[in-house]
Amino acid sequence: MENQYMDIVSYYAAHRTEYYLSVYLPIMVWMVLTLIFVIILFKRYTFGDWTKENPNPFEGETFQMPRGTFRGILTLTLTYITVILELANVRLIGFEEEIKEFMSAFQMMIAFYFGAKVMHHVTSVDKSKTQALAEASTVSSTTAFTESSETDEYAGNQVDNSYFEEEGAAG
Repeated sequence: MENQYMDIVSYYAAHRTEYYLSVYLPIMVWMVLTLIFVIILFKRYTFGDWTKENPNPFEGETFQMPRGTFRGILTLTLTYITVILELANVRLIGFEEEIKEFMSAFQMMIAFYFGAKVMHHVTSVDKSKTQALAEASTVSSTTAFTESSETDEYAGNQVDNSYFEEEGAAG
């Protein structure tokens, strides 16, 4: 294992320019572009010309920017760096051993990010659907009970599902 590590180090020492051009240059270009983008966002949202008549709609959010801005920037940055490292891995011998821990961390981040998003969506939709069904059931059973006692025995348990069949409805 130590011999293999020394091979990687000697390869990098002999091909330093290739290493810098394939790894550091694209990442630095991305960082500069991202920094310019964040400065534009700060100028537009955080330090924008907001008045009492035209308030910032993102007042309570991080740096008064649209929700998810920083999460999206971080995700895109990690994805871009991963792609650059994988492309460098194709050209540089033994580079995979150097980025193994980063790739494991990236895979965990992707699994957590999308797993958390799916669970948030499932629970929020399920909660709103259950609440709407409970309200409809309560209203239905109350009106069925007060209107007449001659109704069907299942009439009090019927729920109006037309709300969930509308386009754009939760669920």
